[in-house]
Amino acid sequence: MFSDITAQEVEILNMLDIMTPTGVREVKEYMRYILTKQYRREVMAAVFHNKLLSNLFHSLLFLVERDDFDVAQVQKRVQQIKQIYYAIFDQVHNKYSKVVEDLDSNEVVREFGRISFENLERAFKQGQLSLIRMEVINFYQEYNKLGKKMDARQIVAV
Repeated sequence: MFSDITAQEVEILNMLDIMTPTGVREVKEYMRYILTKQYRREVMAAVFHNKLLSNLFHSLLFLVERDDFDVAQVQKRVQQIKQIYYAIFDQVHNKYSKVVEDLDSNEVVREFGRISFENLERAFKQGQLSLIRMEVINFYQEYNKLGKKMDARQIVAV
């Protein structure tokens, strides 16, 4: 492990070694802030700029374009999207939660997914093709909107 330490890391450790306890605490707080900010940017990019998810959404839209689409096939595609969506989110979240204590999950990403998938499930239970189509289109449009929205990636300092 010690052979993996770079000169820059040694320099940082030497700086921390001569700091007062208050200074070390402030550095940790600032690093937590920076890592949280980086986490939010990374999770947004990972989920909303993922080529596989984009391709699955396009194929889902293609499936619901017809007047008499197969609901089972659409449900299967939505399940694929859901699994990949949360797998990507969890991968990034777990990476940062290992080094940042009490890491808040990115509510924009988590809540968007939860609400959208619940709306689709409700539409599937009702069985109305037009409602399913509308929910799929809405999900796709909101997904793209969040991927392009710069405000969603910015963090406001408290």
